[in-house]
This record gives sequence, C-alpha cells and structure tokens, in this order.
Amino acid sequence: MLTKQKLRIAHLNPAYFSPNSYVGGGERYVDYIMQSLQSAGGFDQVLFSMGKDDQFFLRDGIPIRVLRNESSHPGMTNAFSGALWRELAGFDLVHIHQCLTLFGAYSTAIVRSLGIPTIGTDLGGGEDRQMLRGRCIELLDGVVSISQYAHNLLGSYFTGPHEILIGPVDTDRFQSGPAKTGRNTRNLICVSRILPHKGIDRVVAALPDALSLTIVGRAYHQPYYELLCKMAEGKNVRFILDADDDALLDLYDASGVFVQASTARDIYGNEIAKPELMGLTTLEAMSFGLPVLVSDAGSLPELVPDPRFGRVFANQEDLASILQAIAAGSWPGPNAGELARAHVLENHGFDTIGHRLAKFYKRIIAEKKN
Repeated sequence: MLTKQKLRIAHLNPAYFSPNSYVGGGERYVDYIMQSLQSAGGFDQVLFSMGKDDQFFLRDGIPIRVLRNESSHPGMTNAFSGALWRELAGFDLVHIHQCLTLFGAYSTAIVRSLGIPTIGTDLGGGEDRQMLRGRCIELLDGVVSISQYAHNLLGSYFTGPHEILIGPVDTDRFQSGPAKTGRNTRNLICVSRILPHKGIDRVVAALPDALSLTIVGRAYHQPYYELLCKMAEGKNVRFILDADDDALLDLYDASGVFVQASTARDIYGNEIAKPELMGLTTLEAMSFGLPVLVSDAGSLPELVPDPRFGRVFANQEDLASILQAIAAGSWPGPNAGELARAHVLENHGFDTIGHRLAKFYKRIIAEKKN
C-alpha cells in the first residue's frame, strides 16, 4: 500500500525567535505558523534564517537552518545568502516572511529561478522599493496577510490569490491555571518591545493612581526607555526587561487587563507607516483570559470585535476615560476573560489557522502545476 508523501515546506525569515537573533512578534509568528501547520498534518517543514555563522538545531521538532549572512548592508532585514539556491532544491513550496524587504526581494528572485511555488507575508520589517513600486511582488504565487489592515496595504500591488489569517496563537501555553478564580482588574499589563511606536508613554501618562501598570519587554530604544522611567516616577509602574516565556505566564496570571497602545505618530512626532500589522501579544493575552484595551492603530481594532472583552481608544481622552472606568470597576464585566479566550480559541488557535493555511498551500501548489 502506497503511503501519501508529505509536502515539503520551506519558511524563509531573516531572523528567528531567540535572544541570539531577535525577540519580536514577527519572529514568534513564524514559529507559531510552523506549529499550526504541524497540527494540520501532512507537511515536513524547515525554517531558513540568517545569522553570523551557519547553524542547525531543532525547535518543537522543526529543523532550523541558519545560513551565514553574506550581505554587506546593515540591518536584519537586509540579510541574504546565496546558499539558498542549494538548500531549497526539492521543496514543494516556499513561504517568504518579511517578503517586502531586501531579504524578501533576494529570496523571491532565488525561489522563482528554481520554479518553486512561492508565498509571501509582510511582517512589517520594512519595504524594498522593487517589491511594491517595482511590482516584483507579482512574482509571488500567493500572499498570506496577517490582518485585513495588512492586506489593504498590499491590495493595489498584488493581484494573485491571497488569504488573511489573524494569528495563530498557542492557546495551550497561553491559558490560566485551573486554580485561578478571579483577577484584579486594577493590575494592568503591557507586553511589548520598548520602542516609541508602541505608544507605552500614552498609557503611563493616563494611568490613574488607582491602577498599577507592569511593562514587560526588551528595551530596544534606550532614550525612549529612559523617558518612560522618568514619566513613571510617582506612579505605580514597574518595568521587567528580561522575562522569559515562563515568567511572562506568571505575570499574566497576576494581571487583570492587557493594554496595547501602538500609535501612528510617536511621542517624538515621527509618522509610523505600519503601526501594528497584527497585535500578537494582544491575542496571547486574550487566550490567557485577559480582557484587552487597544488603540485604533493598524489592525488592533480587528482583534476585539466585542466590547464585552475588548475596548478600543482613538485618542488620549478615550484612553483616560476607559482607564477611569477600569478604576471604578464599571469595565470589564466578570466574564470578560472567558469571552476573550473563547473568541481566540474559535478564531485564532493552531487548529483553525493551521487547517486554513494548509488548504491555501495546497491550492497554490495545485494551481502552479496547472
């Protein structure tokens, strides 16, 4: 009896989720995508990434192949390696993450030269002029966007098949312990890279005395971090800069409401072209059973379609008003966390996203053969 052969999928991303590379939502997203596809079954996957030296290791049973960066251009998303020509031979489909960057443009050229079906995803890492304005994005056979907002940014440039997949989230890992009986909604948590466009300053500025705020994330912009520390003086604010995943779960368990305040104009007056393509930490917090408060920047309103478990603010006055409602105990309601988790389980978990992604991959491979 013949056994059905698994499809071989190569994921390309200029960085991988690790302190040795980069700890960001875009890198964790690729890990989640691979894990969700594993849950669908029928695929063998490899992640190819760039680094200072060649490496090979396994994570969650998936091979990670780090190739030596041959680029002379500074910046993570400008990395590339000619070794991809050799490494990608024999794959059934290649998924290029950060597809609009120089890394994405270089990878697209290589994969197309090999005749392999190619899918791209923009994770917000930048924009190479050739990919959009030069229409090189049309070399892709399909696009997976991580939100409707993200897809709208590409819609006028790419005319081929596309899929919008918000998530996935590891709902098994991000869940509260069975002994948890209630939350103190006066304890707020913000989990984010400490960068100006994340808008953390807006939360600190609006924080009333009755609420506490825990800010969790690595400080990638030292002057901004120092500014936040100064703003936080005299307020119930603490910073945790080195939390690993286990510590993060404990911090979620001690919190009552999650806040994400990304902005299209940062405190320094800089315009942000892509303030939030997908708020992965928001989905993780909801999976953990936390109601969430988010700004109206980018995709964030898409994540919270029900005001019972998610509120959206448009400006500083809105934010202050909602924080006062939290302090007064008028929001969120007692079952908000349960509603938030149920929403993520139904729409953004590994099984849901994995099966939708598998279907899209198979469609692109079949169309390429025809």
